[in-house]
Amino acid sequence: MLNVKYYETYYFCNVISNILMEQDSYLRSLHDFHGDGNILNMLQPFRKHSVFHDFLEFVIDDVTWDNTCDIDLEERQQLIKNNIHLPIINKHLKWDVLPIELALTFHGLEYESFSSFLHERDKKFTTCDNDDIYDYLLELRFSGTFEQLIEHTSKEVFHVLFQNRMLMLVFNTMMANALEREHTAESKSDDLIRKNGKLKRKNIPSWVRKAVYFRDRGRCVLCNKDLSGTLNLDNIANYDHIVPLSNFGFNDISNIQLLCKQCNQNDKHGGDAITSSFYQTWY
Repeated sequence: MLNVKYYETYYFCNVISNILMEQDSYLRSLHDFHGDGNILNMLQPFRKHSVFHDFLEFVIDDVTWDNTCDIDLEERQQLIKNNIHLPIINKHLKWDVLPIELALTFHGLEYESFSSFLHERDKKFTTCDNDDIYDYLLELRFSGTFEQLIEHTSKEVFHVLFQNRMLMLVFNTMMANALEREHTAESKSDDLIRKNGKLKRKNIPSWVRKAVYFRDRGRCVLCNKDLSGTLNLDNIANYDHIVPLSNFGFNDISNIQLLCKQCNQNDKHGGDAITSSFYQTWY
């Protein structure tokens, strides 16, 4: 079970969505994720820590780091000095607490506070500088605390965004395009990839099928046909790659959807990436 606390979860969902929908504005950052051959390290089929998890962690790590480094330190220090005779206000408004500390505290993760870190350096918040914040973040990363926070946050964001099949299509189209760019005339085949640069078909694990079946409510996402087998035994469930392998699609849970046999053979016959934005309401 995942203990979902929704601390900044929807904020990160919005960040992820904006990046994927406005990729031209983030080309350099996206290249850091999948460019220079990095994508070739993400080809292992159907990892539980999926390719989409990799992307979420990449973005959340970067944003969390920047949100802490980019605080207006001088303004916070001045506010503390201005209210030096009103310590209860300083304590309540937490001007000396970094954004990442608030997240760590909310999730109940053990960590050394920034105040304690500064005390070891014979400093106070009112006398520290941005280098101290940078070194503190490095310390959190070295201790593993930073990664714990990023990993948990990414799981919460995945819990929300995996339900958005249109966003899964956009993400997997981006990854397919990146994989296609890696293909050269000298490319060789192996257990995972063909000589033409496209991934080989692999059996879809039962845990992937169960997750996709639950998300799609046991119905074809294109025609809404019931595939549970309780209403009609003739309706056959097909687990389909949203972005086809023939279009450099990935063997990843984020790239799988539930279709009926007819839609899979007819609507997907042309090899196009296709899904729908129709969902069953809760009631």
